[in-house]
Amino acid sequence: MNLLLLHATMLLWALSPSMQNYCDKSSETSKLNLSVTYELPTFTADFPIQNMVTLDGIIYVGAVNRIYALAPNLTKLSEYHTGPLLAHQACGLTQTTTGGASGVDNHNIALVVENIYDKGLYSCGSADNGVCRRHVLDDGNSLKAIDEDVYCFADKVQPGQGHPIDADVVVSPSGSQVLNVESNVITFFVGNSEIPKAGNISGSIMRLHTISQRKMKTSQNGFTFFSSLSHMDLIPSLQGNYYLRYVYSFHSGPFTYFLTVQQVNKDTQAYHTRIVRMCSSDLVIRRYVEMPLECISTNKRRRRATEEVKVFNILQAAHVTKVGNDAELQRQLKAEEDEDVLFAAFAQGQPGSPEPTPNSAVCVMSLKHINNMFKMYMQRCNTIDPYHFTGSERKSCYNMTSSDDCDPHEGIHEGKEGMYRLQVTQFVQRLEFWHKDLKNTLVTSITVVPVNGRTVAYLGTADGRHIQVLFSRFTSPHVNIGLDSSPVSASVVLPDTPHSEGAVLMATGSKITKIPLIGPGCGQLTTCTSCLLSSKVTQCGWCDGRCTRRPQCPSTSSWSQDNCTPVITKVFPSSGPIRGSTAVTICGRNFGFDKTENFKTSMVNVEVAGAQCKLARQDNVNRWTEMQCSPSFSGNFTPSGHLVKVTSGHAVAKLEGFKFVDPVINNIFPTFGPKSGNTMLTIRGAFLDTGNKQVVTVGKASCKIQSLSFSMLICKTPPHTHAVPSEQPVKLTVDSVERQAPVPFTYNEDPVISSIQPLRSFVSGGCTVSAQGSYLQSGLQPQMVLRTAQDTAVFHVSCVYGENRTSIQCTTPSLAKLPLQPPVVTKVAFVLDGYLTDQKDLIYVEDPLFQDPKLTSKDNKSIVELKGDRMDREAMKCQVLTVSNHSCESLTVVGNTLECTVPTQLQAATAKELQVEWRQADSIRHLGKVTLAQEQDYTGLIVGCVCVSLLLLFLASLLMWRRNKHIDDLSEVWYDGRGHIQHLDRLANARSVSPTNEMVSHESVDYRTTLLEDQGVDRPETCRAAPPMYRANGELLSPRLGTLGGGLGLGMEGDLVSPLLMAPVHIDPSCLHPDLLTEVQHVVIAREQLLLHVNQIIGRGQ
Repeated sequence: MNLLLLHATMLLWALSPSMQNYCDKSSETSKLNLSVTYELPTFTADFPIQNMVTLDGIIYVGAVNRIYALAPNLTKLSEYHTGPLLAHQACGLTQTTTGGASGVDNHNIALVVENIYDKGLYSCGSADNGVCRRHVLDDGNSLKAIDEDVYCFADKVQPGQGHPIDADVVVSPSGSQVLNVESNVITFFVGNSEIPKAGNISGSIMRLHTISQRKMKTSQNGFTFFSSLSHMDLIPSLQGNYYLRYVYSFHSGPFTYFLTVQQVNKDTQAYHTRIVRMCSSDLVIRRYVEMPLECISTNKRRRRATEEVKVFNILQAAHVTKVGNDAELQRQLKAEEDEDVLFAAFAQGQPGSPEPTPNSAVCVMSLKHINNMFKMYMQRCNTIDPYHFTGSERKSCYNMTSSDDCDPHEGIHEGKEGMYRLQVTQFVQRLEFWHKDLKNTLVTSITVVPVNGRTVAYLGTADGRHIQVLFSRFTSPHVNIGLDSSPVSASVVLPDTPHSEGAVLMATGSKITKIPLIGPGCGQLTTCTSCLLSSKVTQCGWCDGRCTRRPQCPSTSSWSQDNCTPVITKVFPSSGPIRGSTAVTICGRNFGFDKTENFKTSMVNVEVAGAQCKLARQDNVNRWTEMQCSPSFSGNFTPSGHLVKVTSGHAVAKLEGFKFVDPVINNIFPTFGPKSGNTMLTIRGAFLDTGNKQVVTVGKASCKIQSLSFSMLICKTPPHTHAVPSEQPVKLTVDSVERQAPVPFTYNEDPVISSIQPLRSFVSGGCTVSAQGSYLQSGLQPQMVLRTAQDTAVFHVSCVYGENRTSIQCTTPSLAKLPLQPPVVTKVAFVLDGYLTDQKDLIYVEDPLFQDPKLTSKDNKSIVELKGDRMDREAMKCQVLTVSNHSCESLTVVGNTLECTVPTQLQAATAKELQVEWRQADSIRHLGKVTLAQEQDYTGLIVGCVCVSLLLLFLASLLMWRRNKHIDDLSEVWYDGRGHIQHLDRLANARSVSPTNEMVSHESVDYRTTLLEDQGVDRPETCRAAPPMYRANGELLSPRLGTLGGGLGLGMEGDLVSPLLMAPVHIDPSCLHPDLLTEVQHVVIAREQLLLHVNQIIGRGQ
């Protein structure tokens, strides 16, 4: 039980720090009210929307079977039908009737505007066999509707007729990225995706180039390649078998870039993201290089090899913008205002698949940094041939000095023209932003816009939500609203309006929603901090405990964008030692907050329990919500209360939560243990759990803490390598304050087990095993560990010490439930305070089979006999047989008979029925009952005999008295035979024929009275008796009693005057009447012939 309690205490102590000593990381600054909704402008199309672009304020929307032109307020200006088509053919005819065969839907693959020759729009559909249509929007004379001037942009191809040439086949039904770049000429860069086993939407049988660049013919009726080197294709063996998806394309500086998701190599099903770079000025694919990109997340911003790294490998969407005048973005990226920055939304991919999981992160990197990485890896020759284009994986180097400006004469000075097609073998990794806010979220679109000097990211998700968040390591989204149930499209449009008044257009399914760049409102922001952090963008402020814009705040209330009142929610630890180095952590919100992402230390002053608390440096912690400080002591410091006070600016927050205490050690237990250590040392005292860090040492070695509370600390002693016995001081150090125990801890020799008895146990267990050895007193909590063969079962049994701690007593466990056949050899070892002794053999044998017990007697002792089979003499020493819960006084085995001597205390017990039991490890088996024979008790007989003897003695005395009295009465009588013979006859008649009967008159006449009446006056004086005495009622009394009564002063009425037996008196025979003597002479016995029995009663009397 003690071990269970100890383990429970240790578990609670282990869990409690993790449950209490931390600040809530889900800071209130990030809490949004997601139930708030807003009314926003929308446009709903007839079919799902796939692409959007804008030109001169007009929004052009590419949808399935439709092209729309919308005004800035989302009013439809015109539309053009691109399908359904009658058949799969270049620029096929649109089906205009509802009858007949069903048409083919025309998905919008690409929507591109150009503003060089005249303003035009290229719409490329999946059912047009890769050919695009050109919409003339403005020919210089007037603006035209989207459906007013449209033609098939393929030479010699009329609607539904003719076959396009190679250069006119632009897009792939699997998806394409088309980008027109103005350099020396307008170049169209095209990347066509390759998706294995994907359905062919258009049914096109033409083979498309994987990546290419082309220009528009001067006749404006089609495209043409610059040369045969203006395109590259997957090698034939990979076509249809290699995953390659073009996700995003953009132009920056002298380069054109594509972002792809593709297989890591031809032999694996792992996928990652790559960035492809080409020179925009090259008319052929002359300088081509691609490099893997990864977005990673770590628990700390500074990565270490031992930390878990989360990799987000599947790109979902991207956007390129200028750094602008956002100081935070400039600081984070170390970039200048006019540099381009890539914002890329990644997701963690499913194992062995390019499909994403709903777990996203956004990585931000400057293009300058990316180009530097290209240059470094190329110069280090960390490059190979791109196998998917070349069929080779050989290492390939390009060591020419590159100016990174796509100089058309690059390489000429080195004697050859600069040309390379390379794949970088190293990854470019960037740390993520906002991952904690994007858990369980799949980001599908991203657009980044500077608003009022701050960079804001506008995200769309797969569940149709829109998120706005400031660029910062410490901010969280300030907008998170639902737009629709359909995923947000990766195509996002920013209308050409001032950003402070602008909006972002997001498509979800068939709907377009217009969302203000400053946010739809302030209602989702529930705290002052979150309200003011985004106030520069959202134009929100704090008013009456809620976030509003100024017009919504009552004129009688205060509307502020400047500061928030600090709040303390938690302080830990709750106490610390006086003059210690305890670091106090304060949780709350609005600490040092002044509307920036920086914590203003100068604004904050902290005081704990009357002591000034110096703020510590904290990296990667949001100190608006969590501060750490160390109390500073000066002079004779005196603690003052429990108050924690934080002053932030002019506002003050207070909370009762910390006090200074004086930890003390009262005692330790045990005070000794084996030199191998592992003794559970208990330290008792007060304030032992104060502070942040507790360290216990025994001597100079650390005692590992197992559990900790206010008044008790348990630690495991370290080993001692020096001579023993050895006394070592026990010390507790709490945040640099040291306390020493009043007594030392003594190391003793390690225990040694020399033997165990008995050497056998029954399979059912319950056997008491006694372990003998030396230095057993070194431990305090003995245990027995029993193992079966191959450790198929291991048992831990708590034990106790024998008398004087010279042995260890343990009870064997049961093996009855294990699939083992006796005899079973087990190994037992003993653990004393963590020290494990050598193993001993203990053999388990079969349980005996008993018959009913019988009781016999031997040498004046009661013996319980049990006959049976499998009587193992050694195992019988286990003391498993009990009689009425008492162990046998002695236990012997004679043949197949077990003899148990009944304990002496049961012999004298009042209960004579004894229960014979077989004690097993898990149960008690009742063998039967025996009845103890009754011992002879002579007490009653003796008492009875004594009482009878006393009664007989009393009766004998009474009889003797009456007989004596009768004789006395006769001795007093003289008889005158002359006239009174009849009295003798009466006397004779009164005698009973039985010699044992008392002489009583048949007429109930007292003979004494009769005789006395006949006494004469002239009798001799010597023979004359005393005068007769009578009661008051006339009853004659004995003269002796009369005299006695008179002598006692009782008189004639005394209670003692009664006819009792007379005492013996002398009778003179000469005084007797001669006739009387003659009458009784035959019954009178001479004195010398009289036998007197003084100790035996003969006859009876009454």
